[in-house]
Amino acid sequence: MIRLFVYPFLPYRSFFFPFLVLSAIALPCWLVFRLYRLRTPGHGLSFRREILLLTFVVYLSGLATATLIPNHNSRQAAEAAMGIDLHPSLASLTCSSATLPSGSTARAFCVHNTRGNLFLFFPLGILMPLVWRRLRFFRAIQIAIAVSVSIELVQYLSTAWSNRSADVNDVILNVLGACLGLAIVFLLRLLGGARPAVARI
Repeated sequence: MIRLFVYPFLPYRSFFFPFLVLSAIALPCWLVFRLYRLRTPGHGLSFRREILLLTFVVYLSGLATATLIPNHNSRQAAEAAMGIDLHPSLASLTCSSATLPSGSTARAFCVHNTRGNLFLFFPLGILMPLVWRRLRFFRAIQIAIAVSVSIELVQYLSTAWSNRSADVNDVILNVLGACLGLAIVFLLRLLGGARPAVARI
């Protein structure tokens, strides 16, 4: 039973230690900032909101770890892409067996990369409308696009030492993942008839 929960995360085990290090730096800084903000007039304490904001900071730490630290496992893919790929490809997005033989290493990497990029931004789509309750759907999509493009730009600029490549297909998958998370939150709001409230940071 334990293996069923642990096995899907084994490909990401190399990120655990960097994630812990980054979180150990980001969380104290965030807590100091929040304590300072709470001492200013007009900023009351909401335990639920503080937990939500803390979760968002932890997620951003994980996002930075998963996308920006050097990735030796993708060295061959980065070299093959020559640092940047600006051509959307349905075969790349779907890992089509017509271009990638079933059971091949390239297909396994494609499937792993596709799932990773899709689910990497899924929590972002859920957290954004929870943190900013008046955030509109299409505005949230714009933020997701901006974040994903910024990540790909940094990956392109750091290709020489990070073994990563910039790929427009990654942006598409990231945005699709964010859209899925957003759709779930907004659908639940419609079903529940919730009225958005002002959310301050």
